[in-house]
Amino acid sequence: MNKHTLIYQIYPSSVGDLRDIAAIIPRIAEKLHPDYIWLNPFFESPWNDGGYDVSNYYRIEPRFGKMQDFHHLVKVAEKYHIGILVDLVLNHTSDQHEWFKLSEQHDPEYKNYYVWLDRPLNWRSFFGGPAFDYSAQRDEYYLHLYDKTQPDLNFNNPRVVKEFENIVDFWLANGAAGFRVDSANVLAESDLKKGRIPGLPGFFHYYQKPKTVKILERLFAKRKCYTIAEPVGGEFFSKRKFHELTKRAFSASFNVGTLDIADSFFSKKDKVYPIRYKKWLKKLSEWAPEPKFSIAFESHDAPRAPSRFHTDPRILAMLQFLLPSYNPCIYQGQELGTENAELSNNIQDYPGIQSRQVYRRLRRKGKTKEEAMRIVKLTSRDNARQPINWGEYILQGAREESVLNFYSRLIELWRSDPVIADGKLKVNKITKGGIFDFERHLNSKIYKVHLDFTGKTKSTLIDDKGEIVIKV
Repeated sequence: MNKHTLIYQIYPSSVGDLRDIAAIIPRIAEKLHPDYIWLNPFFESPWNDGGYDVSNYYRIEPRFGKMQDFHHLVKVAEKYHIGILVDLVLNHTSDQHEWFKLSEQHDPEYKNYYVWLDRPLNWRSFFGGPAFDYSAQRDEYYLHLYDKTQPDLNFNNPRVVKEFENIVDFWLANGAAGFRVDSANVLAESDLKKGRIPGLPGFFHYYQKPKTVKILERLFAKRKCYTIAEPVGGEFFSKRKFHELTKRAFSASFNVGTLDIADSFFSKKDKVYPIRYKKWLKKLSEWAPEPKFSIAFESHDAPRAPSRFHTDPRILAMLQFLLPSYNPCIYQGQELGTENAELSNNIQDYPGIQSRQVYRRLRRKGKTKEEAMRIVKLTSRDNARQPINWGEYILQGAREESVLNFYSRLIELWRSDPVIADGKLKVNKITKGGIFDFERHLNSKIYKVHLDFTGKTKSTLIDDKGEIVIKV
């Protein structure tokens, strides 16, 4: 039997401080019984990109509390047999990090901690625009694959690797059970040359190079902890790359490409596409049997799934837990059926860098303010970063047919039924209109699943005796 691990993601800014997060763990544990809770970054940060611009990896951002609050959180989680996963931002720091300030000053110890060039290359940032920015203080250009306030570290420098070995050991010593690793596969560049690929100049000069895999294995392979990767690459992230990345360094890995293929390309959010059910469900069913693959339909980086896919949240839950699913991840509020928030019509009210950049790109393409804001409101990651009503746990917990209780029963089935846990997958039908029929086989037992994302027919799970186990 393969190892089955359930991860629950919490975005701290939308909850409160670490004590507030500790206070909601009992209700999450009672209904969902996750093995790990992944917390988005809570390190010290100027907060230009939701904490993914770290200025000190050893300190907690004051708004979240102090180290004793983290220790309290760990103790509460351990009481329910839950481990805490720290979100480790490896690829870059904030430009306010002491390392970068010293590197700008040509400090002998830190001058090579970042990627510096005399002249910029034509590489593009994932957030849009050039990937190199000028530092007047150093009179050179630094690489930033993300925002210009997030300079890329130089992982070809052994001292940088050693810094992160120390950081990993520090958090493990303070009670962390493991790490979710941000942008895990773009750490080291193979060379610094002009990009030749139209639309993605520079991408294949840094995309999952052998040096990056070796660095990740050095950081995690021999340390006793659970690790889950967030790789860059989308549709380019092949199974060969997946196996290479996860072989020794990671317990599991996401693949955003299995989600974005449904309605976008390479995670671009400047156009609203109709859901491409056939492409999406075919891709997902190809990846689901991988023991180290994590199925996730929501995160802090995507709009709410019921709004995105225009479907009943219970059908999405069935898809996530009735396919082979060894490391599923639930994002806070997903289990409550949370939909997109009512976001502002003023782009200045959006804290997310990506939302503002998508808006500017749409305006440059000739979209009116109203047209641009309509797209931003539908696709913005800020939809998922809003506070949720944790009181819903009490309200929905009291209703037998609530989304929360549906998730609770489904997860119990996922953990306890051998056919659901380990049965082989056989796909029978996928239609462009949103019908997905598949079977799970174990020994002589066959379970049949019918999912209709339009809701025109009932979605069902039928067991080997012909009895309807689930009907939505």
